[in-house]
Amino acid sequence: KSVSKGKMRPMKNTTVRALIILTLGTVACAVVAQAQAPTVDWEKQKAETLRHFLALVRIDTSNPPGNETKAVEYLKKALEAEGIATQTFALDSNRSNLVARLKGNGSKRPILILAHMDVVAVQREKWPVDPFGAVLKDGYIWGRGTADDKDVLAANLMVMLLLKRSGVPLDRDVIFLAESGEETDPTDVGIRFMVEQHFDEINAEFALTEGGSTTIENGRVTTVQIATTEKAPRRVRLVANGTSGHGSVPRMDNALTHLGAAVQKVGTWETPMRLN
Repeated sequence: KSVSKGKMRPMKNTTVRALIILTLGTVACAVVAQAQAPTVDWEKQKAETLRHFLALVRIDTSNPPGNETKAVEYLKKALEAEGIATQTFALDSNRSNLVARLKGNGSKRPILILAHMDVVAVQREKWPVDPFGAVLKDGYIWGRGTADDKDVLAANLMVMLLLKRSGVPLDRDVIFLAESGEETDPTDVGIRFMVEQHFDEINAEFALTEGGSTTIENGRVTTVQIATTEKAPRRVRLVANGTSGHGSVPRMDNALTHLGAAVQKVGTWETPMRLN
């Protein structure tokens, strides 16, 4: 992540609304069958959106240990109260993943919206407020996870609720995945677990998640930035071989020296751009 663990994470009040507008608009364009995209009274939705966002930020899902099941329980209650069925999948009972699906007519393959529930660990002495208090201060909401990734989590929840309430016909399923184990974690309990053991539940033509940013000026979305394949390649394993011996004797095939050079090359490698 681009922000160090010790720094505070305030988020402007309007940012979650921007995410919902962007996500709902993108999803609606992709899934609404022969009908106008749902019109949303954003002023009316403000209080509910903020309520869900604050509640999710206040759930401490610091990783380690994660404890994302606490967030799953909140999401499950909110979704099922609207008649949206949910499923939970867990490699660790304290670190569940949630899947919810709105059915379409099946003429197109599903679209997946996903967000991770865990957040970076906290150094409380560096915070002027409770990092899990979701404090409204100077026009911002302060809290760990406000910008990574509880904002997207709240936006995806609202997208599901608003699509359900609108009753518009969908030409593809909309799948919501709330996954665990993204921060400082090999994601064995999260997306990797879902892909390797429950892929049919999230198999989709398109997937939307965090990355990029959106700017709102005077109530209008003015810029949208996108990010693609951020985590590729996910891992690099480097192995160096050399002649064993005493560290005081310099050798041309010193394994540590060669390994250090390899790490430097990996660190400065730039992924080639491929336009499609």
